Amino acid sequence: MLKKYGFYLLFTLVIFAGQFLRSHDLATGPLPAIEKTTLQNAPALSVIDHKPGIIYFWAEWCGVCRLMQSAVSAVAADQPLLSIALRSGDDTELQEYLTQHQLSWPVVNDRYGDIAKHYGVKAVPAVFFTDSSGKIVFNSSGYTSEWGLRIRLWLASLV
Repeated sequence: MLKKYGFYLLFTLVIFAGQFLRSHDLATGPLPAIEKTTLQNAPALSVIDHKPGIIYFWAEWCGVCRLMQSAVSAVAADQPLLSIALRSGDDTELQEYLTQHQLSWPVVNDRYGDIAKHYGVKAVPAVFFTDSSGKIVFNSSGYTSEWGLRIRLWLASLV
């Protein structure tokens, strides 16, 4: 029995270590500026301005991002979300993808990865959690469940 739980504990530690190593270069503190507008023509950061929210970097070609779509959509239904599509084609291709997958997120097209560089994003998915003062208080890289998103967002509201 101890061997069985030891394996699960080791597996969990490896996962957490991997997420830490992938996210240690991600931005924290004040939000790096995003000069672009969303595909819906809103100033990007106005979507999450002065409220706890999520900035979600993803790509249409990313399998893990596809696995997170329903979790992100569920959270976006009642919490502020700004999504940034990394290297996912031009605006028309990106809009077609959003329509095909029934995604109604506010999206900024980071076609060449310029915004991602300012946030330290080297892999997607990457998620940033902001507090009500507009600072990044948590970040993560890799798969995150709906509960993982909601718990970090709740913690960001307490900071």
